[in-house]
Amino acid sequence: MAGKIRLSAAVLWAIVPVAVSAITVMITSQRWPTMAAGISPEYAYWFLRSAPIPNLLFGPIAGLITVFALPLHRRRPVAVTSLLCFMGIAGFYAMREFARLSPSVESGTVTWDEVLSYLDFFAVMAAAVGFVIVAVSARISVVVADSVKRAKRATFGDADWLSMSAAGKLFPPDGEIVIGERYRVDRETIRDVPFDPINPETWGSGGSAPLLTYKQDFDSTHMLFFAGSGGFKTTSNVVPTALRYTGPLICLDPSTEVAPMVVAHRTGKLGRECMVLDPTNPVAGFNVLDWIETSKHKEEDIVAVAHMLLSESARFESSTGSYFQNQAHNLLTGLLAHVVLSPEYEGRRNLRSLRLIVSEPEPSVLAMLREIQESSESAFIRETLGVFTNMTEQTFSGVYSTASKDTQWLSLDDYAALVCGCSFKSSDIVAGGKDVFLNIPAAILRSYPGIGRLIIGSLINAMTQANGAFKRRALFMLDEVDLLGYMRVLEEARDRGRKYGITLMLMYQSVGQLERHFGKDGSTSWIDGCAFASYAAIKALETARDVSAQCGEMTVEVEGKSRNVGWSNSNSSNRKSESLSLQRRPLIMPHEITQQMRKDEQIVIVQGHDPIRCGRAIYFRRQDMDSDASANRFVKAAG
Repeated sequence: MAGKIRLSAAVLWAIVPVAVSAITVMITSQRWPTMAAGISPEYAYWFLRSAPIPNLLFGPIAGLITVFALPLHRRRPVAVTSLLCFMGIAGFYAMREFARLSPSVESGTVTWDEVLSYLDFFAVMAAAVGFVIVAVSARISVVVADSVKRAKRATFGDADWLSMSAAGKLFPPDGEIVIGERYRVDRETIRDVPFDPINPETWGSGGSAPLLTYKQDFDSTHMLFFAGSGGFKTTSNVVPTALRYTGPLICLDPSTEVAPMVVAHRTGKLGRECMVLDPTNPVAGFNVLDWIETSKHKEEDIVAVAHMLLSESARFESSTGSYFQNQAHNLLTGLLAHVVLSPEYEGRRNLRSLRLIVSEPEPSVLAMLREIQESSESAFIRETLGVFTNMTEQTFSGVYSTASKDTQWLSLDDYAALVCGCSFKSSDIVAGGKDVFLNIPAAILRSYPGIGRLIIGSLINAMTQANGAFKRRALFMLDEVDLLGYMRVLEEARDRGRKYGITLMLMYQSVGQLERHFGKDGSTSWIDGCAFASYAAIKALETARDVSAQCGEMTVEVEGKSRNVGWSNSNSSNRKSESLSLQRRPLIMPHEITQQMRKDEQIVIVQGHDPIRCGRAIYFRRQDMDSDASANRFVKAAG
């Protein structure tokens, strides 16, 4: 209803010049002779001749006044209708003059060059003035001036935004990973209006501009997206890319809204086979250890899986925590190696078997460890578990409780089914025919991040194990990846994943989330290791400062004025002076990022290129994407 009210108001403002022109024409055609009859004869003739003046001027003047009164984003319809109405009336007078003078030319009385002097002077002058008025209305309706004046000399820097034509060459519209839209939101007439997803009047060119897409044809192919809570990460990048990407897609979706929207399209139109891993409906799952069976380095891979099971961190807050964490990792590594490598677990090599061991009472586990150390044929297992057989009871209790806590979720059948199933194999991603959607709610991931780490890590390792023999690049599109915590396998995929067909597309709410798990230096490594980083809906001032610094500085002209006022009447005591100086200014100030950038606007930093300031490809604004996507149940509930 609100949208209809706004639309009606816009239409009403747009018809103001039409209504004024129509009323004026009606008065001059019907009431003008009557009004002239009440005027003295010497003025009546000129009064009748002046009829074109109000007809050609009153409508444009009304349009100009209306344009001045309206905010910038609502001016264009008024200016357009004012121009069309003026052109219609001016065309009428042009045809009238042609019909009046052409018989004289055809009869040979005068030539076309001579007949111009017989044109209606009032109509010609009114048309000229009216054209100037509608031109002014059009200009102030569409032209958006820069807030600062850039200097011609780059004394302090020449940072500038990448032109949209150059951005279109860097990110052509025929790719499959959607970055944004090729238009400058800050150059639109709606730039000062907050973005409202339910009001198309605030969209501007959003939804109709060409796409900016990434074809994975330069750099590491990895991507970072930073957008605050409610910053349209899912609707502007995740859903559009899921609707277009034709290769293997692994999508982490803590909001559980993406898969219901895109699975039908990917299955029906793109010919993909989609596996949805959902703990509320655990019909699909796979064995996250299956890739180890064909590995040439089983022991190293077992160590990697143990890392994914534990809630590890890049930095430990205390030496005690570090000790118990490391020993718990060693315990899980040894027990997992026992499950994977020992003959008695043939057919049961999964994480359920591991959980059955670490859910036993401590004395039973200690007895099992001694038995394994004595009887195991694997030196790796014996040496890994041997240290625990003579550990003090209190120390072992702390280590065991840590290992048991981080595997507790495996006792829940719905969660364990996701990582111990047989619906597909991790190698199916390498073959290129399957997609995997992790429909794991954020609340579950926050409590048990190991679920997501194991699934994603296993699929990444399966791609690595293929050693380049992949059919299509696998896109790991991880929304709210902060919920997974620290993942060593992601760092390895970032540094060496390109040649193995791994592309990471990571979504964070802020740079602070990245720093929390990987540290300050680690976050710098992530930004350096990605092809580009996108920033939108930034609220943190520190992040805004970093983005401002990355965009660079430019040289601007600053005009200064001064006035000296004295008590004397002499000219020298009352003097004015003006000066023009060059100063350094960031291309975009931090407060402009946090306060003036709209939520449908982003800054993309690409190494070797000027920063890109462009729009975001919010799917429901684009007719093709909106028709391909199924209904979003959250939007429906909100409506």
